[in-house]
Amino acid sequence: MIKFVFHHKPIEKKEDGIIYIDNSQSEYDHREFSEIAGYKIVANMLNEKLTDGSSKYSDNEWISLNHYRREFDKDAIDRTYIPQPMILPTTVAAHYAIYHSIDDLQLCGQAVKEEFPHLVQPFEQVLNSNIFIPYNMAILTVSQFKDYSNFLFKVLENLHKKIGTSTYEDRLDYIKRYPEKYTGENKNNDPVYQARIESFCSERLSTFYWLFISKQIPVFPAKVNLLEEGQKI
Repeated sequence: MIKFVFHHKPIEKKEDGIIYIDNSQSEYDHREFSEIAGYKIVANMLNEKLTDGSSKYSDNEWISLNHYRREFDKDAIDRTYIPQPMILPTTVAAHYAIYHSIDDLQLCGQAVKEEFPHLVQPFEQVLNSNIFIPYNMAILTVSQFKDYSNFLFKVLENLHKKIGTSTYEDRLDYIKRYPEKYTGENKNNDPVYQARIESFCSERLSTFYWLFISKQIPVFPAKVNLLEEGQKI
């Protein structure tokens, strides 16, 4: 199994046998997309060809997607795993609205409708449920990753265009322009935090993807270990 670890800060001590992915080197801005920026790097890597034109990586090869602050338990191997789902006290959409701007999630829904019109109804059903799968982490095959990441890339690129900010500085100005959307009693009022719209929406898209795809293939919950002292999520 190939283990990837996504990061945007320097890693002081790297372990052998792990591929470290620096999100800041992606064509996506990691300050907006977070680990999905790293996903883009991995997707390009997994599409590499050998000199004879064959794929460098087998579609059946297993990969593990981890963060510098979180990793799957070592017992999770050789089948499709996702983080243990959370049961929210409210719906996925209402939970999003507490901490972010609900307008952005609605834009995300429009992007789903345009890119995958046949998925609109099941996506809305997930937003109206109380099951949330956090972290954008998974253990899956190369083939599964290609399908999963293709779904995320198409929707998030569409969402990015809908937001309409061409630079990161524009994004920060956009967040500051609408304090009624991005500040509040339960919100993190830092524009740098709220600028990660694609990242926040991607967790809801991942939740949908895994709840939807689990009807077709076996998907198992796995323990995620938190690696920093005092870390809660």
